[in-house]
Amino acid sequence: MILSCVIVDDEYLAIKVLEDYISRTENLQLIRAFKRPEEALQFLKSNPVDLLFLDIQMPDMDGFSLLAKLVNTPLVIFTTARPDYAVKAYELNVLDYLVKPISPLRFQLSTQKAIEYNSYKKFTEQQILPEVDYLMINADYQVNKIYFHDILFIEGLGEYVKIHSISKVYITLLSLKSLQKLLPSNIFLRVHKSYIIHKKYVASFNHQQIRLTNRKEIPIGRIYKQTFLEGMESKI
Repeated sequence: MILSCVIVDDEYLAIKVLEDYISRTENLQLIRAFKRPEEALQFLKSNPVDLLFLDIQMPDMDGFSLLAKLVNTPLVIFTTARPDYAVKAYELNVLDYLVKPISPLRFQLSTQKAIEYNSYKKFTEQQILPEVDYLMINADYQVNKIYFHDILFIEGLGEYVKIHSISKVYITLLSLKSLQKLLPSNIFLRVHKSYIIHKKYVASFNHQQIRLTNRKEIPIGRIYKQTFLEGMESKI
């Protein structure tokens, strides 16, 4: 599966680095590169793409502003020299955040997440059945079918996620935020920046932590507390 890509960066050398990395990545195809965010915005409004490499600090319009103006938002990987924008970037549900200078390995890890996420998305959209009750995950050099009802909780580990099922633990290259989009919200709840839990396996909880039926204790993040409490009030 080939992902169409667009680069938006006001630095010529930064564009050239990304162009080189993309040209050497089999599943990526560069469509356009823009130095002016206004031109990129007009192009993206009428030309949908799969993956956007977006700088943050640019004259006239920064990357956050450009992203806010898009109606059909592609997968976004921010590319910036400013690591202090990371929290704000992830609040916008972007796929990844690359700090310049970007190494080939870091680029590869990031784009692999985009390729895998897009594959999962296409897979779920093309299902004949109206509802899918499992995930297809690459782990241990094979594709694994994991049923929702077997998943106790999911733990985010930076570039990876660890899926704790009843019988086994799976580690796969995927962000927690990307994986969350593939899970039914009436069954799974994001309760912390690093944790998603299955509602069925909640044994008890207070305002600070959750105890699962396997006795694992999961912290409740402040910004997720209200969503968790509301989610536990609804029936699966």
